[in-house]
Amino acid sequence: MSARTFTKISPAVWRSRRFIGLPDEAKVGHLYLLSNSHVTSAGVYELPPGYACADLGWTEAGYESVLQELIAAELIDRDGDVILIERWFRHNPPTNDDHAKGTRRRLHEIESDRLREKAILAFDDANEARIQLEAQKAAEKAAKATGTVKSIAETIGDTSRLMGTRIMRGAAG
Repeated sequence: MSARTFTKISPAVWRSRRFIGLPDEAKVGHLYLLSNSHVTSAGVYELPPGYACADLGWTEAGYESVLQELIAAELIDRDGDVILIERWFRHNPPTNDDHAKGTRRRLHEIESDRLREKAILAFDDANEARIQLEAQKAAEKAAKATGTVKSIAETIGDTSRLMGTRIMRGAAG
């Protein structure tokens, strides 16, 4: 069971064609898979059907039917009792080095080789994007601190018509 006290569900889910096209029971199933107590920072976890059926009040046949609809809609992947939320790291990327380290540890604990490899690839892409963004922000901060950041006038030139406007000259509107 996860130690998480909350999970993020993007409001974009309500605009997702994959999600909107589902029957209501499958929508509930998807929201459950995004937010149940077994969800981890890795977006892939073991969920015995009995637990899900008890939480949802569904039969195993009903639960299995919903899982098949979610797989067909490419919202989840599954290998036995292991559930992978597709595009998890698009909405739940690692936020810092400690978060990334913990998520990577959880990924390596996944029993399904296929889903572990799939999740690690998605994680590595999201984590690399985070690292690049942090490096860019650090470089911008360092440039600002050393005074090597160019002003707007230096960037586009003083002779630009834009630079001649009252707003750019600092005059009151």
